[in-house]
Amino acid sequence: MTAPESIALDRVRSTADAASAPAPASGRKLVLAARTVLIMLLVAAVAILGLGLAIQVLGDPPEVDGWLRAIFGRVFTIVAVGISAVLGIPALVGLWAMAGARAEGATPALSEPVRGGLSALAIVATIATAVVLVATGSAFGILNLGLFGIVALATLGLGGATSFSPHRGRAILASIALALVVLGTAWVLANAFLAH
Repeated sequence: MTAPESIALDRVRSTADAASAPAPASGRKLVLAARTVLIMLLVAAVAILGLGLAIQVLGDPPEVDGWLRAIFGRVFTIVAVGISAVLGIPALVGLWAMAGARAEGATPALSEPVRGGLSALAIVATIATAVVLVATGSAFGILNLGLFGIVALATLGLGGATSFSPHRGRAILASIALALVVLGTAWVLANAFLAH
């Protein structure tokens, strides 16, 4: 073996050793933070689903001329199920992708540039949402805060899932979910805040 080949082989071995080294304590904390964010998003989805189903099951029966309330009850249930799916499915995908991320010897499945790019996408989407919400100024500040919270939970949680998932297929699925969340966020911001 020649000297350049030996040097190249040593570099490959050191890169492989670094990749297979256990995650440092700060990495384990980030895994825990991403998992916590995804659990919070899942809890929000379950709570909204519960509200929608409670309205449907426990709602007062409408009077003869109470058609508006009857329609609203049905519409609210449908909207609640839809919102629960929009929040819950990405959260479940992210949690599934992160299964085993804190195990000894767990290494991220995606390459460093891909993980960095997806993390940057999540951070940029969160910051862009904050900038649009502050710049457009709405009369309903609490709704803006809620929208920002949902976007931050979804994008940063999925960004963490793509960064720390030890399963390649699950990490790819989480990155697709992240891209869909970012595209959905951009659509909502463009149509609800920037179109005026």
